[in-house]
Amino acid sequence: MMSYMESIVVQWVERADYDLDAARYLLNGGRYLYVAFMCQQVVEKLFKAAIATQGKVPLFVHNLLRLSDEAGLTAQLTDEQRLLLADLNPYYIKARYGEYKESLSKVCDASEARRLMQGTEELSAWLKQQIR
Repeated sequence: MMSYMESIVVQWVERADYDLDAARYLLNGGRYLYVAFMCQQVVEKLFKAAIATQGKVPLFVHNLLRLSDEAGLTAQLTDEQRLLLADLNPYYIKARYGEYKESLSKVCDASEARRLMQGTEELSAWLKQQIR
């Protein structure tokens, strides 16, 4: 029988997988800003799963670098992974509001969305290895 914390970890991973599928769908549909938002969500949820594997309740924060620290994984990240976290951070909630959304839309074109998607897929696979 699965413990409560194990079930929480499974839920975080399942939600991350769902969001990754959504990001792929949005990429195919040309909704590039929302690809970036979903990629941010994937990584956030996997860091929270990693935190939960340690028996801790994840912080109610969305900063990927802070979550990486909380999960104890920052030192293991490559420079490229750290850069990806920094690139994804601005796409959390601010990406959904007003002028900030409009300014991010200009930055997140098809090429940028594909780059973020590829990086997220690679980081996602790595994070899942750390969780198991």
